[in-house]
This record gives sequence, C-alpha cells and structure tokens, in this order.
Amino acid sequence: MHGRRRGFTMLELLVAITLMAVIAGSLYGSLFVGFKAQRSAANAVEPVRTAAMALELLQQDFDAALPPTGILAGAFLGSSDPGTGESGSLSFYSCANVPREGDTGCDMRRVELAVETPSDEIQPVLMRRITANLLASNAPVVREQVLCRRVRVFQVRYYDGMVWQDTWDSAGQGDVLPVAVEVTLEFAPSLERADGGEATCRITRVYRIPCGVVLGTN
Repeated sequence: MHGRRRGFTMLELLVAITLMAVIAGSLYGSLFVGFKAQRSAANAVEPVRTAAMALELLQQDFDAALPPTGILAGAFLGSSDPGTGESGSLSFYSCANVPREGDTGCDMRRVELAVETPSDEIQPVLMRRITANLLASNAPVVREQVLCRRVRVFQVRYYDGMVWQDTWDSAGQGDVLPVAVEVTLEFAPSLERADGGEATCRITRVYRIPCGVVLGTN
C-alpha cells in the first residue's frame, strides 16, 4: 500500500506568498533608495563638472583677449550689478587659438557672454556667441554655444590693478584691458530639497588678462 502524499495546505501557500511579497517589497525599497541617491549625487556633481568645462573654455578666450587699440581695435565691454543679483554680460575681442573650418583671413573674433533663455530651453543658459570673419568681404560667421545650463547668476568683476570694478568700458578707461577678471557662476538646482528649499552651487574663478594694463600706467 502506497503512502499518502502530503501537499501544501492553503495556509502554508498564503504564508509563503506573503513572505515573498515582503521580501520583494524590501528589495524594491532598497533599490529605490539606491537609485534616488545616485540621481541626487549626479545632480549635485553636474553643475560643478559643467562649470569646470565652461570656465576652462573661458580661460582660452581671456588668454587671447586683444587690446582695444590699433587697426583691429575692439572695445572691451562688461556690465554687472551684484547688488541686484541680476546676471551681467561681457563682450570683447579675442584671437582664435586654433583656426576653425570655414574661417578665412584674420582669426580675430568677437566673444560675447550673456545669460539667455532660448526658445528650446526651460531654464536660463550661459550663451557664448563667437563672431568670426570680422574682416572678410562676406557676412561675418556667428556661432552660438551653450556653456552651462540652469544658470541662475553670471557675474563678472574687473580688476584695474588697485580695486575691483563691477563694470568695464575700455573707451572710458583709456582704451586698456583690466588686469584680471573674476567670473562667478551660480546654478539653480534641477530638483528641490525635500524641505522645500533650493540647493544652489556657486563657483568663482579669477583670470589674469595677459594684455591688461594697470590704470594710470599706460
């Protein structure tokens, strides 16, 4: 006589299913916390990484800034008002380090920096606008490049050899460049903090202008 086979009771199946659901829920919660921490870390690092790349690119522009005198004179114009928290703008002439495809004649170019909100962007961006072929017979070539996104503040200060100034107009400063330029970028967060506050990232860098002249010595 064969022995009777004992199967799982309904109660045992319900207990097993319940335990599996609890374990699956715990694993899901752990994965959710892990992915959320990864996203938070990426959001925190992104502004610093993009700012470092943008500031390195500006280093090349400032290193090649041209004096606002001579045949190829071009004004160095900068405006900023730190007191209001509004972003400033900067326009100057620079010598291209490496000629780009399509450029002809002189490699002199005008560099414009300003915070704008293009139609295809939700938040403001730091725009770098390069106008090349300034002396060519045909129309100048204008290239636009987004250096940073989520830019809340772009401020520039100018060192004349004695004090820092919030604005600079080479025509009113004796046709000279500042000795140094200080650039400050502040980024808005992509996500708000859980407490409702906003976390911001603020980075400042100072550039020495090789052709800069101390006021009163030119």
